[in-house]
Amino acid sequence: MIAMVFLAPALTAAPAAHPVSTATATPAATAVTATPGASSDAVASQKWAFLNQYCSKCHNAEDWAGGVAFDSMSPQDIPDDAKTWEKAIRKLRGRLMPPAGNPQPDSGSIRSFVTFMEETIDRTAATHPDPGQIGLHRLNRKEYANAVRDLLAVQVDPTELLPRDDARDGFDNVASALQVSPSFLDQYLAAARRVAIEALGDSHARPVGTTYFAESNGTQHFREQGLPLGTRGGLVVEHDFPADGEYVVNVANMAQALWVYNMEFENRLIVTVDRKPVYQTSLGGEQDQKAIDQQQSPAVDAINGRLKGIRFSTTAGPHQVGVTFLQRSHAESDERLQAHVPGGGQDRVLRVTSFEIRGPLSASGVSDTPSRQRIFVCYPRTAPEESPCARQIVTRLAERAYRHPPSARDTADLMAFYQTGYESGGFESGIRHAVTALLADPEFLYRVERPETGAPPGTITRISALELASRLSFFLWSSLPDEELLRVAGSGELLTSATLEAQVRRMLADPRSQALASNFAFQWLNMAKLAEIRPDVALFPNLNGDIRTDFREELRLFVDSVFRENRSVLDLLSADYTFVNERLALHYGIRDVRGSRFRRVTLTDSKRFGLLGKGAVLMVTSYPNRTAPVLRGAFILDRLLGTPPAAPPPNVGALKENQEGKKALSMREMMAAHRSNPSCRGCHGIMDPLGFALENFDAVGQYRTRDRFAGTPIDASGELPDGTALNGPDDLRKALLRNPDQFAQTLTEKLMTYALGRSLEYTDMTAVRAIARRTASQDYRFTALVMNIVDSAAFQLHRPEVPQTLTTANAPVEASRQVANSP
Repeated sequence: MIAMVFLAPALTAAPAAHPVSTATATPAATAVTATPGASSDAVASQKWAFLNQYCSKCHNAEDWAGGVAFDSMSPQDIPDDAKTWEKAIRKLRGRLMPPAGNPQPDSGSIRSFVTFMEETIDRTAATHPDPGQIGLHRLNRKEYANAVRDLLAVQVDPTELLPRDDARDGFDNVASALQVSPSFLDQYLAAARRVAIEALGDSHARPVGTTYFAESNGTQHFREQGLPLGTRGGLVVEHDFPADGEYVVNVANMAQALWVYNMEFENRLIVTVDRKPVYQTSLGGEQDQKAIDQQQSPAVDAINGRLKGIRFSTTAGPHQVGVTFLQRSHAESDERLQAHVPGGGQDRVLRVTSFEIRGPLSASGVSDTPSRQRIFVCYPRTAPEESPCARQIVTRLAERAYRHPPSARDTADLMAFYQTGYESGGFESGIRHAVTALLADPEFLYRVERPETGAPPGTITRISALELASRLSFFLWSSLPDEELLRVAGSGELLTSATLEAQVRRMLADPRSQALASNFAFQWLNMAKLAEIRPDVALFPNLNGDIRTDFREELRLFVDSVFRENRSVLDLLSADYTFVNERLALHYGIRDVRGSRFRRVTLTDSKRFGLLGKGAVLMVTSYPNRTAPVLRGAFILDRLLGTPPAAPPPNVGALKENQEGKKALSMREMMAAHRSNPSCRGCHGIMDPLGFALENFDAVGQYRTRDRFAGTPIDASGELPDGTALNGPDDLRKALLRNPDQFAQTLTEKLMTYALGRSLEYTDMTAVRAIARRTASQDYRFTALVMNIVDSAAFQLHRPEVPQTLTTANAPVEASRQVANSP
């Protein structure tokens, strides 16, 4: 990736065969500014003295520490050595260099040197703008699922249909990581067939079963969203029914599905379809308890029989099906009172962990589902109307799916597949064949940006309005452009600054922009790791179910509120509110929240402010049985400050844990022994103070004042390399906010990687800095950050090395055109 934000004059000064038109939207006017005379020999010599004093002792032609010799470089060669200097700038910004334990420059000296280096690099880069290159960009599986949803109104689980995507630089939408092999292709073709059948329905569908499992294994005391008032617990799912007809629900037998140690209390089980009860039965009570105690097989079979073959009728399309319990009054628990039992509370109520939907047992047709309404913009009443109607349908779908008006060849291909299906099964069979072919077509599966006609390879040119629309929609929605965006792109209006900004604001206000929180932010903050952490129940017996589900939802709602309310991005660190339900509120010590619904609450405890007080962040930087100050410190350096620490030396051993029978050490005492290794001291001197500032939060994000193992008071104190004293989360947050530009630049870098779908290179840092400065002047508002990225040269221009075409030169891609002959 290359430089991104420059003035239009700088762009036109570049050696390009096709200068950028000034009549259309120009990349943001965030020109590099430099201090007059900043490049003079006197100033350069003064700055070079900084290197000689603090860096050249190790980084010289004799020692070559880190493969760098500053004494062999000169101020005049700074632009030529920009790759090395960008690494040095990053290290200095993060105070990773000079290493802890060595003489340290004061903060003013570091800022002065870094500013001099950045301005020198940026001044030269501004005269040679290059927006970088992105190859063929396959939709990842999240984008595929969202595109199918917006195109056909079909909800699919991409993890069931498509292979896992590789990630690069922390994101799974980076084009260079999204490769295709023949095995990938087979799964995309199978997915196309399945989605087409779900979209149109199937009046000849055979009975099949789908089993759904509760995400959490916790207790089910509260009403679940999507289930009727007056119920508690259970499981609700949205199931896509292939046809009108009769179906059954099977709740697995008691041992598998209903968690229960005794059945002496009666519970009322309810099955609902679209929140309306279709079946009720009682479980438990004196008779059921007696049958289980006496192991009476016929009676036990009768109990299980109440949970199987529960019949109901419904229409085709998506419907919510739930299995739950009638809420009843109880003071505490169905369990007998026992003293000194860890956990306690309402832990003996029945819960549902899974159920199966099976059918149709008999199909009676296919109703007018949301998907069919989306597809059938016309429907023939006579045979002569069929082909024209089919052409209208496939043309309209293709324009949305391909993100541009279909070519004559595109339409001809789809109509050929329609004809094949028509001959074997009539009009709807033909449409199903055409939809299958469309979903497997490379024009749908790939984002393609073609060079201007006649432009030599390597020429910097502006992307077309339709290509800009596609970049916008996959950036902000992780999905296709909608009809409004395609309309203004097709007319050329999108290339004007006013229309472009209006569309960005409209798209951010749209619910689909929640993908920025659930997709971008979750990857930026490494939330995928949360699934790998299962807290040790022996150490944390009071956890009410799988708290990770609540952590994810809290974080999603919190980040989404900052993004979509156009707040300052610094609020991600400092906001005094969060989102909790009753279970999470109790986990945090908040006592006045009831029910399973998440709601916004103002925090009275400043230690919970911002990201660093969120359970998801605290758990993902811990181990299942203990905190990890090193992980927490590294997380702050990498994810929040953009200055990742170096990898540990290969011979460094693991932290020595407490041993049974020996005196237990606190985490600080264990880390002190580990840090005594001289090869570890440099990085730990930076990471450990950051991590220890959060040590009052345990491995599951609960606040504590004493060490769990040693029993001693928590010591959250530390000192940063610049001399800043820390003692707890409040001090850490204040220290981070004293240098807001560092966090804003890191967020800019991460968001640009995601927006462009490519790795950032050292040559991109000029643009990153320009965007961050411009956003700072706009109060760090999130919408301003997005607009500055969208206005950048990197977003609106491209430099294709070779024409991007979908031809037989790319065999896996072109092979998908052969799909529909065997739907």
